[in-house]
Amino acid sequence: MSALPSSAVRLPSLTGYRLILAVAVFSCHALAAARFYHNDFVNGLGLIAPYGIASLSSFFALSGFVLTWVTSAADTAGLFWRRRLVKIFPNHVLTWALTIAVLASVGPMPLLGVPPHPGPALTNLFLVQAWIPNSDYLLSVDGINWSVSCELFFYALLPLLVRPLMRIPADRLWRCFAGTAVVMAVVPAMITYAIDAPPWPLWPPLSFVQTWLVYFFPLVRFPEFLLGVLSARIVQTGRWPRLRARWVALFAVLVWLATLVLPAAYSRSGILAVPICLFIPIIAVRDTEGREGWLSRRGVVLLGNASYAFYLIHWPLLGITRHLVGAHRTFDGVTGTLIIIAVFVVAQLTAVALYRYFERPLMRRFASPPPRDRSVAGGHLP
Repeated sequence: MSALPSSAVRLPSLTGYRLILAVAVFSCHALAAARFYHNDFVNGLGLIAPYGIASLSSFFALSGFVLTWVTSAADTAGLFWRRRLVKIFPNHVLTWALTIAVLASVGPMPLLGVPPHPGPALTNLFLVQAWIPNSDYLLSVDGINWSVSCELFFYALLPLLVRPLMRIPADRLWRCFAGTAVVMAVVPAMITYAIDAPPWPLWPPLSFVQTWLVYFFPLVRFPEFLLGVLSARIVQTGRWPRLRARWVALFAVLVWLATLVLPAAYSRSGILAVPICLFIPIIAVRDTEGREGWLSRRGVVLLGNASYAFYLIHWPLLGITRHLVGAHRTFDGVTGTLIIIAVFVVAQLTAVALYRYFERPLMRRFASPPPRDRSVAGGHLP
C-alpha cells in the first residue's frame, strides 16, 4: 500500500464504529451493574466476556488514531486544546449538574451512590478524579466518567508528543508499536507482585490500589491511546499490511484466554487493546479505499457522533431506572429485556438531541477562535 497523500481523507466508518463500542459498554453495565434479571447467569453475562473492558480500550485507542489522523501542519497546540475542551466539557458539565440535582432531591440511589461531598463533586467536575486513589472521589457523581478524566490527560499530552512522533522513521513505527505492547504486558505483572493488600469487595481478588493502578490510573492507560497514535502513523505512511478481521478476532480471543490463566490484574488491564486496536486501521483502510459498508451509513454515523453524550447519560439513566423499579427488584427475561431496551432507546434519543442541539452548536461557535486570534493560539503541533 502506498502512503496516503493526505490525512484529510474522511473516516466515517470509524465514527460508526463508536456506536458498536457504546452498545457494548451499555450492555455490560445494564447486565453486570443494574442486574435487572432474576437469573444471575444472565446478569453475569456482563462480566463473563470482557467486551466492556475491551470496548473501553478501543475508545482510548480510537481517540489516539483519529486525533493523529486529523492533525495538520496548520493546527496549533492552543487550537487543539480549545477544541478538545469545548468537545468534552459542555456535555460533561450538563450531565454532572443533572446527576447532582437528582441525588440532592432523591437521596442515595443504586449505581449513583450518595449525594457527594464538595471535594469528590468538584474533582469530578474538573475531571481529575482518576488521579486520586480513593473510591469516594474516583466513582463519584457520574462514576463512569473516570475514563473521560483519562482522555483529558491524553489530550493534554498529545500536542506535546506529536512533533517527536511525526519524526519517527516509517520503518521503525512497528517497533514502537511492539515496544508499547510489551510495556502493557509487563505492567500488570509488576502491579501484581509489588503490591499486597486485602481484596477490594467491588472487584476481587484485586485490592483497591491494584485495581486503581491497573484500570483507572491515567498513566497506565496512556499506552492504549499511544497504540492508536502509532496505528494512525503506520496507516498514513503506507506500512499497514493486509490483515483479515477474522485473524485479528482470533488473536483477540487468544489474548483473552491468556488473561484467564495469568494473574487477575491482566483481566482488568488494557492488554486487550493490543489485538482490539488492530480493527481500527482495518476499518480506516476500507474508508481510504472508498469501500462503503454499514458502518458508514448516515444513521450509524449520527449515532456514532452522539456516542460521547450516550456514554455520559446512560449510567445516570440506568441508576434512575433501577431506583424507580426498586433497588433490589428483579424481573423475568422478557420484562428485564424490555426495561433494558427502554433505557437504551431513551439514552440514544437523549444523546442524539444533545449532540444535535447542544454539543454541535457549541463546537461550531466556540471550538475555533475568530481568524484575527489564530496567530496567538499557540505553537504549531507538527
